[in-house]
Amino acid sequence: MSAAGPQVDYRRVPSGYLLTTFEYDVHDPVVWPEHVHDEHELLWSAGGMARLEAEGRVWAIPPALAVWVPSRVVHRASAERGARVRATYLTHGGPHTAAMPDVVTGVAMTEPLRVLLDHNLQGTLDDGARHRLQRVILDLLVPAPRESFELVMPRSAHLHMVASAILADPADKRTTADWAYECGVHGRTLARQFEAETGISFTQWRILARMQLAIRELTHGRPIVAVARSVGYRNPSTFIDHFRALTGQTPAEYVRGSRADRASSGGE
Repeated sequence: MSAAGPQVDYRRVPSGYLLTTFEYDVHDPVVWPEHVHDEHELLWSAGGMARLEAEGRVWAIPPALAVWVPSRVVHRASAERGARVRATYLTHGGPHTAAMPDVVTGVAMTEPLRVLLDHNLQGTLDDGARHRLQRVILDLLVPAPRESFELVMPRSAHLHMVASAILADPADKRTTADWAYECGVHGRTLARQFEAETGISFTQWRILARMQLAIRELTHGRPIVAVARSVGYRNPSTFIDHFRALTGQTPAEYVRGSRADRASSGGE
């Protein structure tokens, strides 16, 4: 963070309304630097993969997930080429968002929520109809942290180095013992510290990092077997099992859903 602090984005929701959505269709990889909003934000994807960093965590945002960012939380975001990123800003201070948490949280991007957000963005509505629509949208916001593609970054410098290296190359074959040797600690010590700082084991963390990259590659149209190998799986069936455990879908089901989303929105 610079000495001047993060950039502050002020009011975006038009007076008298509850929310508004901005579209960011990404032609080349982009990084939005650290900033804060005076309003709440729901960051989601109409296609492709985005990523959010906030509160020491990294969130992958495929089309099946949105991320709730409360007002005044410092964050940065990035997106891959071809992603269709959507940022919905919501007024704060009233009862309409009281049920949402004051920390960054995953929100299941259900089909009704997506359709209504798109209708609010694209549809021609009178004021009364738009107000009613926006209230329904707010009713559909349901925190879903267990469905989120969230990675907690460790705080310690040596563990942060390990985590960053895995994010850069999730297929890296180094074991816990290998990383411990590089960090100058015992393997059990590294494993214990990693779980204490991230809340999950080193192995679970690496699986989640691999799934983040896999989702990005799948949305780019790469074959499932090639994606499995690129993220470090010799056996595609193990990759499929891990993917289903995280997303509730097989990779093939996820790809079909992503294609249907693009087709319905005119992306194909």
